[in-house]
Amino acid sequence: MIKLRNILYLLISIPAFIISVWMFAVPEDVVRDLIEDSVSNSNSPEIKVSITGIRKGFFFTLYADSLNVEIDGTPALKITEISSRINPLYLFKKQLAFSLNGEIGTGEITGFLTLPEKGTIKVERVEISTIPYVTYIGLKGSGLLSGNLYLKDNTVDVIFEIEDLNIKGLTRGMPLPLSLFNKIQGAFSSKGNILKVKSISLEGEKGYARLEGEVNNGFMNLTLELMPLFDKLESVESMLIEKYKVSPGYYVIPIKGPVFK
Repeated sequence: MIKLRNILYLLISIPAFIISVWMFAVPEDVVRDLIEDSVSNSNSPEIKVSITGIRKGFFFTLYADSLNVEIDGTPALKITEISSRINPLYLFKKQLAFSLNGEIGTGEITGFLTLPEKGTIKVERVEISTIPYVTYIGLKGSGLLSGNLYLKDNTVDVIFEIEDLNIKGLTRGMPLPLSLFNKIQGAFSSKGNILKVKSISLEGEKGYARLEGEVNNGFMNLTLELMPLFDKLESVESMLIEKYKVSPGYYVIPIKGPVFK
């Protein structure tokens, strides 16, 4: 009976000891630096993460005011109202694994990451105007972004859609304004400095389009297949695409050149 009681005491004391170490012996700055370094060192191109207002909770939970992401020194994303939980079992494998819950503007982001190997992230109804990198690449307007991101072996696969799209003006490399379309959905992948557009479809009252190709080291080599509804187009819009005509109602538009100028 005494032996059984000692075993029970041991089973209770071990997790209590681990939790005590987490709460009192692990500084919050150390946790913050571990997360920032793990995320920043697991990606290419250069991605840097900074966390503000980090706080520890019981059972390996974390809270933070914000997480800011930069790509090559450019502000890309800001996540606020963050809650997370670290899985301590992965620390013995020299990995950092944690859940993620937060907000991007009025939208939501959830996920689970095991760095540097893999992870999944889901975003729901995020207003694209609240994503700084969207403005940086030349898209100005509004729309609600939802999608899933899968990280594995330094490759990122993304499936997404943007509803209620309202882009103002011409987009770099496009002969027609994206304001013709009110919904975008598709998939792309990224590894290193190469972004492969598997298929992105665009829908609107004036027709349909499909985008394919790749962006290599910031240089676009894309093809836009356009299938407009001519009774909806204005005369100036018809003139802009006339030279790309392949057959009646079908146009192929090359989009080449640097993403950033």
